[in-house]
Amino acid sequence: MLLNRPTVVVADADPISRTILQNCLVDAGFPVRVAGTAEDVLVLCDMEPPDALIVDGPFPDMDAFELCDRVRHETRDFDVTVIFVMEVSDDMTRAYLNQMVDFAGGDYFVAKPCDTHWLIRLLDTIPRRKSTSSDRSRKSSSIPAGSRTSGA
Repeated sequence: MLLNRPTVVVADADPISRTILQNCLVDAGFPVRVAGTAEDVLVLCDMEPPDALIVDGPFPDMDAFELCDRVRHETRDFDVTVIFVMEVSDDMTRAYLNQMVDFAGGDYFVAKPCDTHWLIRLLDTIPRRKSTSSDRSRKSSSIPAGSRTSGA
């Protein structure tokens, strides 16, 4: 039985990490869309805002903190829950990333490697938006890298 779980965009420049997290979330019953670039995230959020955005940066086209700020302001999507999942090498890096996540408008910071069961429990606390399109029922989708056009 699948639960009525929030929609998630997984944004990660590394295709292997992106696919692993996507498969884990889809197997847990989450509708997932994926993006490999920051610009692709903006396209996905413009097309249909997700309930949650999981960001693992940096991206070749912008850093994860700028992406969060742009999702909040360019797409006017202040309701999306933004979860940063980033590698931490030491306590000083952890403190710095916590501050940057807060400054960028992120909601949560999760250090890598992370427990996917904990991440699933966190996602289950996020309220679902009311569906605005039939596309909401799709299990998984992605867009090709660099597909955003000028003026979009």
